[in-house]
Amino acid sequence: MAITVDMSWVFDYVGCIAVIGLLYFVLVGVWRLHLSPISHTPGPRLAAMTWAYEFYYDAVLGGKYTFKIIDLHRQYGPVVRINPDEVHVGDPDFYSVLYGAPDRRRQKWKIYTKQFCADESTLSTIDHDRHKLRRAAMEPYFSKLSVRRLQHVIEERVDALLDRFQRLQKESLNPRQPIDLKYPFSAFTNDVINEYAFARCDHLVEDPSFGKAITDNLLVQTRYGKWNRHIDVILKLVKILPESISRRVIPGMDNLLKTSRDMHAQIYKIKASGNTAKWKDGVDRATVFHELMASNTLPHFEKTLQRLTQEAQTIQRCGILTTSRVLTLATLHLLYRPSALRRLRLELIAAMPDPHVTVPLGELEQLPYLRAVVREALRLSAGTNERLTRVCPDEDLIYYDSASGKEYVIPAGAALSMTTYKTVMDPELFPDPGCFYPERWLEDGRVQRRQPPRQCHVLEKYLTVFGGGTRQCLGLDLAYAEIYLVIAKLFRVWGNGDEDDNERPLGEVGVIRLVETTPRGCQLASDSLTPFPYRVSDEIQVIFEAYD
Repeated sequence: MAITVDMSWVFDYVGCIAVIGLLYFVLVGVWRLHLSPISHTPGPRLAAMTWAYEFYYDAVLGGKYTFKIIDLHRQYGPVVRINPDEVHVGDPDFYSVLYGAPDRRRQKWKIYTKQFCADESTLSTIDHDRHKLRRAAMEPYFSKLSVRRLQHVIEERVDALLDRFQRLQKESLNPRQPIDLKYPFSAFTNDVINEYAFARCDHLVEDPSFGKAITDNLLVQTRYGKWNRHIDVILKLVKILPESISRRVIPGMDNLLKTSRDMHAQIYKIKASGNTAKWKDGVDRATVFHELMASNTLPHFEKTLQRLTQEAQTIQRCGILTTSRVLTLATLHLLYRPSALRRLRLELIAAMPDPHVTVPLGELEQLPYLRAVVREALRLSAGTNERLTRVCPDEDLIYYDSASGKEYVIPAGAALSMTTYKTVMDPELFPDPGCFYPERWLEDGRVQRRQPPRQCHVLEKYLTVFGGGTRQCLGLDLAYAEIYLVIAKLFRVWGNGDEDDNERPLGEVGVIRLVETTPRGCQLASDSLTPFPYRVSDEIQVIFEAYD
């Protein structure tokens, strides 16, 4: 006797689920397109309806949404809706309104902070008041005064880097073999942030490869941010796996895990010492975490090992790639434009007649052309290249478009963003924006003769590479110190071969030559949150030729 099974209920169940799913998507679509508080904002309807639009440009195409947003502004105007929950403003003069003064509450957006994989760090703190509490405890250690007091710590690593450059020919089996500048400069910034903030140093500057594997791992990790922002469950699952498996599943994970273990161990030692005012284990000065542990303003629950380990990781990662990219671009453009390098060297030789004598940071920062070179290198680096998203919980923000006469109201609680890259590459503000012209930062400077002079102080407010408002980069003064010291000391003793032997200034040790490298090949090609966003295959190759 045949046994029959009635399977119609299965089809009925599947059909019911399909209908419910379809209804859900219809309702979500209607809400996002017609009922959302930002539904009046112009922009692509597909971007307003689904996150897939942004995911395609950011994750599938590999960091291209920044450029797409700029195209959308050309099409839709200064205010554009770029995803179901976020509005982007393209007018550089709106920056101070969005990021606000210290008395204006600005919060981060949870979706934006997912990419950092450090939810308890100050960098990822969403709430305005909690961020203010956490930042205030660290701010004195990264102030300009503190940085200048520890100039000798930074300068020791600068001198080690210059000494290594001088020895490259003797160390190499092929003296004519060029090196990629991103590795020595990343090694330097890695050493500095560890030495300055944690009183420990991996001495990557002295490493034969300049810590190439570590830099490559950091570059790979920056690529994860876009994916993790959209599908953060992937990295959460990977972290649950045994380390022996996770390091094979995700390239670069072994370096991330090692860094986490090292930071955790160091903070544990500080906490276990019982008296954070007494520094042990070979540490001869207070680190930022000695200060945090001893802080009377931070409550006990803000001093957990897990939170402080995440704090340490974000401080280290943010202090490496961004600054090293500025140094790399400055060196590239100065070598590519000999007239600019010649002018800089004349200023440095006059200010530093003996290159072995320490010049205080305050004096270096007053050198007009050096200051202009630093600002132009910062502009071209664009800092954090992607948009910075904020939420204004207490007030509606109003943007008035003087060109069209339209007024846009962005309601309180909506995500709103701007992009520094769009600002620093705006040809209306910076003529020939892709070119290196330090002259634009000099008083009444001009980019080219055919263009009218423009006072440099007008441009200062548009150099937003360190962010703005209460969330401005904590390590701004440290980054400036590194950049000034490296550029000044490097080009005081290394030339480009345009002087005669009889004209060599005191202390000059050799020349630097570019090898098959042009500025065009090193321009921003994809947005991966932190610098070195151009294709990894692009390299800035140089040869250091030391005099005999």
